[in-house]
Amino acid sequence: MEVTIVGNPTIDIIYTNKGIFKRYGGPTYYASLALAALYNNVRVLGVVSSEVAMELRKIFQEMGVKADLIEADVTTTFELDYRTKPRNVRLVKKPSRGIERVEGDIVILSPVYDELRDAEIRARIVVADLQGYLRAKIPLPDANLVHFSYDDIQMSMKELLNFAKRWLYVVYTLGEEGSYVVMGSKLYYINSARLNVEDVTGSGDVFLAVLTLYHYIRGMDLLASVCEASKYTAGFLITRRVQRYEYDCTIQVVQE
Repeated sequence: MEVTIVGNPTIDIIYTNKGIFKRYGGPTYYASLALAALYNNVRVLGVVSSEVAMELRKIFQEMGVKADLIEADVTTTFELDYRTKPRNVRLVKKPSRGIERVEGDIVILSPVYDELRDAEIRARIVVADLQGYLRAKIPLPDANLVHFSYDDIQMSMKELLNFAKRWLYVVYTLGEEGSYVVMGSKLYYINSARLNVEDVTGSGDVFLAVLTLYHYIRGMDLLASVCEASKYTAGFLITRRVQRYEYDCTIQVVQE
């Protein structure tokens, strides 16, 4: 089965206590890193400027990822400031056009802003990261599984359970504090490796990509898949490569 990652590649300007860094990013980039290392049938779909399209196509080709890049006026650019917690994210610029149509076997919807506002989605399985939807305040998507993080929105457990009612599975990640998984009326907590890392750019994208792979392609139980995704995310944060980091991942029942 082909996995299609949908969302605009970005140029990220990152502020940390160690300095300022500028690099390519976005869910299509980081999720591709993870999936290309662990799987062999991956495609990305997004909008970028003509001036960087050729370079990005080469980057994806070197990963072994098929790249459907729609050329537009600018590349989505963000400033991400990790000197505050949660981080501060500012949109600097975005393309004037969005993505109109998405098709695939397994589709990961990971908009960075509003590029999927009017998109027609046709897929057997839809996994969605709510980051861009929440940033742009656009209608939330229908999906088999959704993910969002503490950086996107802060919720109590009661608010989370109410918010999650419209989807089959919801995963709410809290960075070093672990994650909550909602399955119907059931709520679980899964711990993290508790790493002290300042720049966590891309970690949520790696997490969701690995979770999708283990659950929907390899057929692993969802909660066990969250543990696997957490271990690969920890490895990525330590090395900035797709590498599994072993730690004692535990699953706790919060509410049944």
